[in-house]
Amino acid sequence: MKSLLKIAFLTLLSYTTCDIFAQCKGFTKRNCLPELAPYMSNGQMNAAHFVPGENAQLDLNLNKGLSYRLLICADEYLSGLNYKLTDKSSGQVYHKDTLSDVFSISDLKVKQSGLINLEIKVPDQENPTGIVRSGCVTILVGFKE
Repeated sequence: MKSLLKIAFLTLLSYTTCDIFAQCKGFTKRNCLPELAPYMSNGQMNAAHFVPGENAQLDLNLNKGLSYRLLICADEYLSGLNYKLTDKSSGQVYHKDTLSDVFSISDLKVKQSGLINLEIKVPDQENPTGIVRSGCVTILVGFKE
């Protein structure tokens, strides 16, 4: 009986995880992908479910001679999301901004190949009701020669 309960719980948990990812995927298709044009997607979609107060980092490999479009999309519940692009080897900050809309676009021309670190911070929000709202954050990278 205990093993049956464990199996049922794990099955329910896997469906919940798949449902959250599917919600982020739908959000990305509706709100983010059209803004990537005229750049071609690099084929990767980095999406995660965030609550206020969470942070994430992502390393991006950019190649010399290409132009890139970095697109950051976030649910409106995550207003004030901060992000920063930093050179992984030197620590130089290339771009730093606060998301004021549903998405932010940064067009980059790469002069030297290397790793760029993208750091995202969702600020804490006052919550008088006690209900924690969450939302999707998606990072898309497009390129063109």
